[in-house]
Amino acid sequence: MMRPRLPTACTTWLAAVLVAWPGGAGAAPGDGTTDDPPRTDAAAPHALGRVLTAGPAAAGLTLLSSGGYGYTGSVLGMNDAHHRLAGALAIDERLLPWLDLGVRFDGRYDAHVAPGQPTDSGLVGDPRFYARVDRRWGGGLRLGARAGLWLSGRNAPSLDGGAVSPELLGLASYASPSLPVTISANVGYRVDRSAHSAPDAAKLSAGDRLALEVSAFDEVLAGVAGTIGRGPLQGFLEASMDLLVGRGAPSAGASPMFVGGGGRLAVGRNLLLEAELELSPSRRPETAVTAPLVPVPPRFGTWLGLAYTFGAAPAPPPPPPPAPPPPPPSTPPQSTSTPAPAPVVNEVTLSGHVSAADGSKLAELRVEVVVDGAPRDVGADEDGRFTITAGAGQDVTVTAEAAGHLPGRATVTLRDGVANTTELTLQRPPPQGQLRGLVRSLRGTAVDAEVTVQPELAGAEDSGDANATTLRAPGGRFQLDVAPGRYRVTISATGYEIQRRKVDVEENGVTLLNVDLRSER
Repeated sequence: MMRPRLPTACTTWLAAVLVAWPGGAGAAPGDGTTDDPPRTDAAAPHALGRVLTAGPAAAGLTLLSSGGYGYTGSVLGMNDAHHRLAGALAIDERLLPWLDLGVRFDGRYDAHVAPGQPTDSGLVGDPRFYARVDRRWGGGLRLGARAGLWLSGRNAPSLDGGAVSPELLGLASYASPSLPVTISANVGYRVDRSAHSAPDAAKLSAGDRLALEVSAFDEVLAGVAGTIGRGPLQGFLEASMDLLVGRGAPSAGASPMFVGGGGRLAVGRNLLLEAELELSPSRRPETAVTAPLVPVPPRFGTWLGLAYTFGAAPAPPPPPPPAPPPPPPSTPPQSTSTPAPAPVVNEVTLSGHVSAADGSKLAELRVEVVVDGAPRDVGADEDGRFTITAGAGQDVTVTAEAAGHLPGRATVTLRDGVANTTELTLQRPPPQGQLRGLVRSLRGTAVDAEVTVQPELAGAEDSGDANATTLRAPGGRFQLDVAPGRYRVTISATGYEIQRRKVDVEENGVTLLNVDLRSER
C-alpha cells in the first residue's frame, strides 16, 4: 500500500491541541478573559459533524482539529478486521458574516489484520478547499451554499489533476425563535474523480481498497441534523448519505450512510470541545479485485474535536424574557377588629372595551380591575367588552393585557347619573434590533474607540444628522439597541484611520460588526 510522507493522525491531533490550548502559541493577548458567558453557535465552524448548519456567523479565524478511531469488521470472511486512526486539521476564515473560506487536511492510518497474514497498513492524506455563503431570512429561516474541491493524489502530498473532485452543497436551517433548537438539511452533488488516483485497482488488496476510500462513481449528498442548546452546552444528532450514482453503481443500501450524535462544550469565549459517536448502517459493497472502487466507511467510530477562534467576539445573548405585568396597587393592611359594614350608596355600572390599535383580534386577553385598592375578577367577552358595578365616587383602575401587545391601564372615578365608560387601546411593541461589535487593531489588540451610528435616510449626510447616536467603546466593545433598518457606522480612535461601514439590522436580531483599524502613518 502507498506510504506517503504525512504526519500520523495522532501527531496531527497532538499538534492541534498544543496550538489551540489557551495560552498556547496561537492565543492572542486577552483571549479567554472576558466576563461574557461562553456560548455555542450552531452556524459557527465545528470540528465534528457531517451536516452543516446554515446562517451568518461572527467574522474571525478558527483553527479546527479532530481525531478518532474507526472499526470495520471482517472484509475477507476469515475473522479479519480493519482498524483506522484518523485526524484532520483545518483553518476556517469567516471574512464577513455571510462569506467563509477554509482549507482542511485529512490524514488517516489504516491497518488490516487477518489471521496468518502480515498486517497490511499505511497512511493516506488529502487536502480539501471550500468556500460558502450564508444569508438570514425572516422567521428563523437560514439558507446557504458551499462549494468544495477535493485534491486527491496517488502519492500524497503530490496531486493528481485527473483526480480533482468538485462538489456543491445547498444548506437550509430553521432556528426556532422561542426554543434553543435548530433543524438543518443539506443536499448536493459531488463529481467524484478520486478513483483516477488509483489506476491499478485490480492489484489492490481488500484492505487497501478500504484504506484508499476513493470512488469510481459520483455521489448525491444528503443529510439532516438537529441541535439543541445555545448556551455553553449543545447536543446534536445527524444522519447523512453519499448516494453513489452512475452506470454500474452499487445499490442505495450499499452507499455510504452515517448516523451520529454528540455534544459540544464551550469552555471559554474562544475554545470549543466536541465529541461524537458515529455508526454506519450501510451494506458492504463487493470488494473483489474486478469490482469498481467505492468508499467503505467503518462500522462505528468515536471522535474528539477542538475548535479555537482567535479574537472571538462574544456570542449574542438570548432574547430577554417579556417584562412582567405591573403589579396591582398594594392592599392597605386590614384591621384585626371587625369593621362595621359600609353601606353601598348609589351603585353605578362601568362599561369597558379593550381593543387593538391595528384592529386585530386580541389573543389571551386578561382584564384586571381594582376598586379603591381592592382587586376584583372581571371577565371580558371575545370582543373585549366587560362591565363592573361599584359605588358612585369610587376610583376604578382597569389593567388589560394581551399576547403580543403592550399592557394598557386607565383609572375612572365613578359618577352618579352619567354613563361611566372606559376604552383601552393596546399597542404592539415597536420592533427592535441590536448592533454590537469589537474594535481592534490589525495586531488583534482591543482599541478604545468612538462609534457613531446613524440611520441611512434619503438625502442624509454623514454629519449633522440629528438622528445620529455616538457612544464610547471602552476596551473595544460596543452595544446599541436600535430599530430595524440600514445604518451608517463611523469608527474613530486616536492614532488610527477612520473607518466607515454600512450594516443592516434585522427585527429582533443581533448584528455583529467587528472592525480592524489601521494605524495612521
